[in-house]
Amino acid sequence: MKVSNLRLITGLLVLPAILLQENLLGIGLQTVYVIVLALTHGRKFRILPNLVLLISVSAAHLLQPNGLHLLSIGGFPITLGALLLGARKACTLIALLYLSHFMASGKPQFPGRLGRLISLQFTFFDAIVTDWQTIHPKRPFIAAVDRLLFGLTGQEIDTTIPTTALSASLQTVLGSILHIVLLWLLFVFGAMEFLPSLI
Repeated sequence: MKVSNLRLITGLLVLPAILLQENLLGIGLQTVYVIVLALTHGRKFRILPNLVLLISVSAAHLLQPNGLHLLSIGGFPITLGALLLGARKACTLIALLYLSHFMASGKPQFPGRLGRLISLQFTFFDAIVTDWQTIHPKRPFIAAVDRLLFGLTGQEIDTTIPTTALSASLQTVLGSILHIVLLWLLFVFGAMEFLPSLI
C-alpha cells in the first residue's frame, strides 16, 4: 500500500466513528485527537476560527429550546440541552475539518487518468491551504484570492511522490491502525455510556 493513500484510507475508516458519535465528551475527545493528528502532520491550529464555529453553532441551536431552562435574555430562553447539542455538532464539524486536513496532507495518488486528476485536486488544495496563510493582508478578500491563485499558477507544484516513499512501512501501518482503533474505541465508549453523558 502506498503511504500517500494510507492517510486517506485511515480518515475514511474513522469518519463513521466521528459522524455517529452522540456523546459530547466522546466527540470532544475525538476532536482533540484528530486536531493533534493533523498538527503532527504539518497542519496549523488557529483558535479563533474554531471558537467562532463553536459559538455560532451553539447559538444557532438556542433558537430551538431543549432541556433544562438556565435563564432568559429579554424573553429568549437559554436551555442546557440546546447548548450541549450545539457544542456536540460544532465539535463534529471541527473534527471533520481537521480530519480532512489530515487526509489531504498525504497527497493521495490514484491510478488512471481520473485518478491523476483527483490526486491533482488534493495537491492544489494542499498548496492553497498552505499558501493562504502567507498572504497579508487578506482584505479585500477577492484581491487576496486573486493573488493566491496567480501565485500558484507561477509555481512549479510537485505532483509526484519520491520513490523511497512509495510503500508504507510496518510502523506507519501500525500507527494508522492505532488511530483507527482509538477513535472507534471512543465511539464505542460513548455509545455504551462508559463515558459520562453531560446532557
